[in-house]
Amino acid sequence: MSHSQSQHAHLKWNFAMGLIHGIFYSGGLAFGDVNTILPVLLNNFTQSKILIGLSSTIMGVGGVLPQLFVACRLETKIHKRPLLRLAIAIRALCWALLSLVTYLFAVSHPTVVVCSLFFLVAVFALMGGVAVIPFMDIWGKAIPPRLRGRFFGYRQLFGGLVAIGSGLTAKYILGNQNLVFPYNYSLLFFLAFVLISISYLGLGAVREPVEVVHRTQLSFARFLKKAFGILRSDRNYRTFLLTELLIGSSTLAFPFYVLYGRDVLKVKLEMVGLFLAAQMLGSGASNFLWAYVSDFAGNKRVIQISALVALGIPLLAIMTVPGLTPLLIVVFLLVGVFTAGYTIGQTNFLLDLAPAKERPTYISLNGTITLGVMFFPLMGGAIIQHLSYRYLFGMTLLTVLLGLLLSFQLNEPRMALSKGIQKDVEGP
Repeated sequence: MSHSQSQHAHLKWNFAMGLIHGIFYSGGLAFGDVNTILPVLLNNFTQSKILIGLSSTIMGVGGVLPQLFVACRLETKIHKRPLLRLAIAIRALCWALLSLVTYLFAVSHPTVVVCSLFFLVAVFALMGGVAVIPFMDIWGKAIPPRLRGRFFGYRQLFGGLVAIGSGLTAKYILGNQNLVFPYNYSLLFFLAFVLISISYLGLGAVREPVEVVHRTQLSFARFLKKAFGILRSDRNYRTFLLTELLIGSSTLAFPFYVLYGRDVLKVKLEMVGLFLAAQMLGSGASNFLWAYVSDFAGNKRVIQISALVALGIPLLAIMTVPGLTPLLIVVFLLVGVFTAGYTIGQTNFLLDLAPAKERPTYISLNGTITLGVMFFPLMGGAIIQHLSYRYLFGMTLLTVLLGLLLSFQLNEPRMALSKGIQKDVEGP
């Protein structure tokens, strides 16, 4: 087999393994969705909106904290897959443990369940922060730039279809009178464990390409100095990070749309599964659009179109009043559309922007600088606690609009490369 044939075979294999991972991971995570399932479970134990928002914040913050340290240790490693495999095995185990704890203690010792949920979500998130650096670096090496839109788009498309099934299954489980609390939630978390475990078999089988890496291992202090030097010199990167923060403020309200339905609109519990299915439908159905816009128009356009969608989410929620509750299904549909598009746009923009040897640094610095996004759900809970749902939705609308306006200052990395420009860099 020639070298080009071998490369093509590896590309096909990795593309297939990536699809397996994306499909089953999306389906599994839907059973423990941080915007629907976890908030409703916690609402059985507490009325504190701040505490409910904490689960989403932990999921985000934990996923960022280890990134700079992991990137520092990995930038001299040719093979990054061993660390990826360890992290994803621990992540799968978290859902099995949460299922067991919920089954055993939700009625007799609810505090144990709440504390365990926060602890296991934190471990799941921390291991995600460990995994994301090798994960992104491997896909940056394995999938060519002009194919990444379709790669991530198809992952989310077919994963979304499975997740729709997960949402409908969740609706049946939560609405089944024979599956009383807490066994219904325990079953959901067990199903999350099964599907996520299958997804990790695919991810662990990826054939990692070899690229040039740094020869000298920097101390963490010198690594940080280098990382923030990149931040000072790369204007396009800085603009991208600020745009991420502003458009990412849409997550201020994400965990609370379902509680708005329960508290204000008085929707039934089984509607939560329908909301989840709508969210997954929006994600899956929009991925053909996002994939082709990414590959053929660029990821700046993906970011801008997804920001327009994000503007419609809080606006529609404000319009949803008792008697118009079906509009809330459209809200979750748009949440799915936005999440799919923005994930593809910001992921591929970052991979296009980062030089190969500095990819772990760019990825980890991106996660660290945008850490503020992870606190948005906690802030959202505080706003609802002391003000109102509608005030939260209005604030979300304003900040996303600012992010959309700033996005017009971004330079498309692929356009610069096609003109022979490495990237838009200011002087020191």
